Amino acid sequence: MYSTTKFENATFATIIFWGMGISGLFFAQDVIVDLREHISEGRGYQFGDLSHLIFEILAVTVLGFGMVLLSVYITELKTKNARQRETLHSLRHDFDSHVHAQFNEWSLTPSESDIALLLMRGLASKDIAELRNCTVGTVKVHSHNVFRKAGVTSRVELMSLFLDEFMDVGMQSAPQQPS
Repeated sequence: MYSTTKFENATFATIIFWGMGISGLFFAQDVIVDLREHISEGRGYQFGDLSHLIFEILAVTVLGFGMVLLSVYITELKTKNARQRETLHSLRHDFDSHVHAQFNEWSLTPSESDIALLLMRGLASKDIAELRNCTVGTVKVHSHNVFRKAGVTSRVELMSLFLDEFMDVGMQSAPQQPS
């Protein structure tokens, strides 16, 4: 399946919408010109002329209907996007609050909290030591204290404590799909 970014989807939908509108206007103008010519000249329609007129009227109708459907679809996508953006913002805020509350519950020191956050972001002990301007040994001592206070044995277990809860909250706030 072709994957695109939101910008590409919006641009593509806009191009299609305006292309349909321009095509609809062209066909509508052609129908009006054909009708005006036949009426002003007082001549009837031959089979070829009539089929051409019917095709253009159908094209205008289908393009108009398609534009209405596309407008509804775009509006629904915008609404869904706004709802998801709001949910993500809420989840991020809730997640940060939950992490800090959990750190307080575990009685982590400020240094342990900083290191726990950096561990959860996937930084190596060496990188954490450089960022914090301390030794790798200090990072390992603080990491060990964090793991002990959290009741885990590794950074993967530490992250899973929070990810499981984050995913549970995300699943609760996601709209239910009909079966």
